[in-house]
Amino acid sequence: GRGPPQGNVPLRSEGMPPEEAAREALPQVQHLLLQYEQLLPCLRDAFASAPCSQAPVDRIRRHLAAVERRLEGIAATELQQRSMREVSVNCNVSMGGSWETKRVVLTVEGFTLVDRNAQEGTELTPWSEVSSPGPEPSEPSMVETPTGPLRRITQWWRGSSEAGDGARSNLYQAEMQLPNRRITLQFGAAGPPELMQRLWQASQGNRDATGPGGKVQPLLDLLGKCLQGERHGLEIMTIYQEPLPLPGLNICQVRQQLSRNGSSNPIQRMHEATKAERVVSWDWNQDVLPPGQIKFFEFKQILPGGLGPSETRVSAVYHLEPDDPDQVILHKATKPWDVPFKDDFLVYHKHIFAKAPDGSVSLQIELGLSWIGSPLKLGPFKATIRNNTLAETLGSGQALSSCLQAA
Repeated sequence: GRGPPQGNVPLRSEGMPPEEAAREALPQVQHLLLQYEQLLPCLRDAFASAPCSQAPVDRIRRHLAAVERRLEGIAATELQQRSMREVSVNCNVSMGGSWETKRVVLTVEGFTLVDRNAQEGTELTPWSEVSSPGPEPSEPSMVETPTGPLRRITQWWRGSSEAGDGARSNLYQAEMQLPNRRITLQFGAAGPPELMQRLWQASQGNRDATGPGGKVQPLLDLLGKCLQGERHGLEIMTIYQEPLPLPGLNICQVRQQLSRNGSSNPIQRMHEATKAERVVSWDWNQDVLPPGQIKFFEFKQILPGGLGPSETRVSAVYHLEPDDPDQVILHKATKPWDVPFKDDFLVYHKHIFAKAPDGSVSLQIELGLSWIGSPLKLGPFKATIRNNTLAETLGSGQALSSCLQAA
């Protein structure tokens, strides 16, 4: 008679597809299981005088946990098959020390670890940062060699109140090597680790092919409109116009350097010189937004101190226009992912390297802000966003010019 747990909507009773029903039921069952775990000490005290009555108490907890694991497996499969935005799954987590119970939130971009009773967790770890470790030498007989960064533990010894000390149970384990640490996750169902493996493999395939995926489509749309001269709704300003301080550098050499891939590209060096970390780039691609070439970057940007976050993930898309003997035009669209009002604006830059009469090269930088959110919602923060973006654009533009190399 108490109704559904606070904060959750009532479930529909029938007529839903199995995957959708599992997704709807999972948070309710997780909440119910958490409440039951909190109630266990009181129940055991209540039945202390009748030990035989404690068996159903523990049995109910085991059955609830089994229902949760089955729902997790079904919901995890739906993320891949039905394009869900994310799925949250309980698991055991070890980062080289003791085990903790947490939730892992899986998305097509990466994963986030959250304390089981918390609303927010660690920052999202992209799948691109996960590499595949070798088999554990201490347990070679218990591990099946995987395809990707995951391993299934087919039989794992675990002592717990559910099954008794030393009992044998089936757990499914994911082991991931990150740049600075190793994370091991254990699940009670096969669905979540199998999904993690598919998401990781898909991210590797996407990285080698076309770019970071659908999340940068708004940036490509913005670039497409700007290339066609459609700047309606953009707040445009020219923020820099100076000769390049590189005697002997001509317009052909500017294009040649910008067209490179890898660490010799001045754009790559510019990001590394402006407090960007974990820079990931794709090679120039002529098929994404012709005419011209597209290059994708993803990185973590350190932000100036203040009330906001100290860092943010950033996606950047560059477009290099086709050959022109008198100028090189480099367009850029960016989106930060971890700042306030991140979904209410996009940033556009235009770098114009122009040939002077004496053969030298000058650089002009234009900044454009595309305001997506309501002006009333942004309020006074609009000016803060504009000022911070202007300072960042000016700094990165000047850094780009300094990363070009004279002949």
